[in-house]
Amino acid sequence: MEQVITPEPSGHRLEKVKQAILSRFPREKNPNFPLLEKALADAEFFHADQWRKSGEPAIIHPLRVALLVSEAGMDIEAVIIALLHDILEDTEITKAEVEARYGEWMAAVVDGLTKVAPPRGAQRRDRASIETFRKLLHSTVKDIRTLQVKIFDRLDNMRDLGFLVRARQRSISMETLLVYVPMVQRLGMQEIANELTTLCFRYLYPRRFKRVLSLLKERIRKEQRKIKGTQSILQKALEALDGKSFVIRPRYFQVSDYVFSQSAVTKALAGFAISVPSPEDCYTVLGALHMKHRVVPNSIRDYISNPKPNRHQALETQIFIGHEPVLIETFSHDMEAVNRRGILADWKMSRDELTRYYLSYLELLDQFDGTDELRMEDVLRHAQMETLQIFTPIGEVFTFPQGATVLDFAFAIHSDLGVHCDGAWVEGRRASRFEELKDGAMVKVLTSSDVEPDRHWLDCVRTTRARMAIRRYLKTKTLRRAGEVGKKLFFAELTRMRLDPEEFSARPEFQKALRSRRISQAEFFRQIGMRKIQPRLFLLEKRLISDAEFAEASVQTPCGILRYLQRRPKPPQPDLVISDFGNEFIHLGACCSPLRGDPIVGVQGEGGIFIHRKGCSELKRAEPDALLSVGWEAEARQNPYRLNLSVADRPGLIYKIGKVMRDLNVNIQDMGVARVDQEGTADIRIQVEPIPVRTYRKIVARLRNIKEVLKIS
Repeated sequence: MEQVITPEPSGHRLEKVKQAILSRFPREKNPNFPLLEKALADAEFFHADQWRKSGEPAIIHPLRVALLVSEAGMDIEAVIIALLHDILEDTEITKAEVEARYGEWMAAVVDGLTKVAPPRGAQRRDRASIETFRKLLHSTVKDIRTLQVKIFDRLDNMRDLGFLVRARQRSISMETLLVYVPMVQRLGMQEIANELTTLCFRYLYPRRFKRVLSLLKERIRKEQRKIKGTQSILQKALEALDGKSFVIRPRYFQVSDYVFSQSAVTKALAGFAISVPSPEDCYTVLGALHMKHRVVPNSIRDYISNPKPNRHQALETQIFIGHEPVLIETFSHDMEAVNRRGILADWKMSRDELTRYYLSYLELLDQFDGTDELRMEDVLRHAQMETLQIFTPIGEVFTFPQGATVLDFAFAIHSDLGVHCDGAWVEGRRASRFEELKDGAMVKVLTSSDVEPDRHWLDCVRTTRARMAIRRYLKTKTLRRAGEVGKKLFFAELTRMRLDPEEFSARPEFQKALRSRRISQAEFFRQIGMRKIQPRLFLLEKRLISDAEFAEASVQTPCGILRYLQRRPKPPQPDLVISDFGNEFIHLGACCSPLRGDPIVGVQGEGGIFIHRKGCSELKRAEPDALLSVGWEAEARQNPYRLNLSVADRPGLIYKIGKVMRDLNVNIQDMGVARVDQEGTADIRIQVEPIPVRTYRKIVARLRNIKEVLKIS
């Protein structure tokens, strides 16, 4: 007769979990045991009549989290936090009541685990997510146990995720993968990191996950014979080390390794782990293996003398067994415990270090607080697992993600060093600021006062600290440029009204008008530059000019510019002159690629001033009040010029370009051609000798007359 298994009543299961928690903290050895009993009773009372999506009583979740915390070896206070972690968010009890029952510290920690309620609107919900994250970090800095409880809370929720709708499964899994997995890895809790990652991919890519899991199990079965053979070879290489209790175990790839990379499941074995009694034995094993087998060049990593940021310690090497490289990781028994459980192996020892680490998250949040540029992905990217160890000349070690550059290293030491980084000495040779770093390199940063960041730098750094420092510098520079432009535009406006700009700016009534808007004169100029204030309207609103003066200035501009766009031969007097290349605030339009000598018009917006050629179609879409009269800066000396031509690649084209240069008696110093696509489009780069501006304008005009030339920049 088939046996029928009936589910255990929820009341029995709850009681078993409670007893399992209490059994780990003997009453006679724990002064806070009565507080633990109170927390158990309160959690059960306040979560009464609440149910999870699985149909279980809501109290089962805090109980399971508390059990995980206790099984991890954490103290009784951490278990109490776990029992109360949802009480403010899911029940009617207030923070003041928790403080009255458990004290100020416990109330603050529990509040740190409570989400910030999102207001309406997607952007505000994102902001609420950031504020929740900030709140958690603030609480973590005060006590690392806050984050520990949050991790076990997320682990239990992920194990129970199958009862939620698909959209929620994906949302929670993605957040776990981006936020919590890197944090768990940083704490060295590799077992939990592996489980969370596996659960994330199970719900993010269910069909692919199932297929990869099946294929991986099949690969493990097929490779068993080969794995055992390799294991025997390793044991034979170490057999001369008498009296050593070495344990050799194969390590397999995780399902997430293949789901994430989307590559074919061609291999199950990731390498071998060798556990030895002491750290000294690790080096003995390394030497014995290297004496018997060839070493893969540059594969040795000593994480015993230089542990990873998450306290992981081991010796790593790759050796050839047959013709195949095999990864070997060697560690002592004590190291193995820390490598698997991280901070949980001896978590009291790491509080100061981890406090400093999570303070860096808060610094990143604070750098962009109150601005439109606060982006959660930047802060989360800071959590990625660093794998490169880079040294200063005095032996100080910094860790970075793969792909980090000399610039990342410079900004990690100090912002000013990064801003003026002009390259570095890397292992005794000169390297550019954009060169990628290799593990173990020793780097000395070189600086120059003439160097400063541009937007290209953002594409050449990998760390959030560097990216934010560059953005902050560029934003400051943009605001300064906006102020300079705004001042020029304001003075031009006053000049049109036959007012003396310097004298007018010093008038008491003008300063009073600024105070009424609660802005400084510098901010006033910046807002004009960004088109947040239109000077004529401001002056009329504050009765600093008459209606007649306002009308006269309005007739002159933008009407003069509009007439100029309607093919009037003479351009209006420019309010602003620009260089060939623009700057952080003045941008040359990519649509028409204006070059020196072209008749140009500016379009003002909050993001800066965009320069277009007179005939550009974008000007038709601009508001008349946004148009500015712009001219090129005068330049008398000769300059070398570089032209980038987008062309239709046709026979004889290079001859036509060369003829233009020969006719104007200009030497080409450098020329390069690169095919862009199969349609016959190519890019031609031309560097010419120093020439006068007039000759340069002739070159541009004649090149534009070549029908194969599609665009010049």
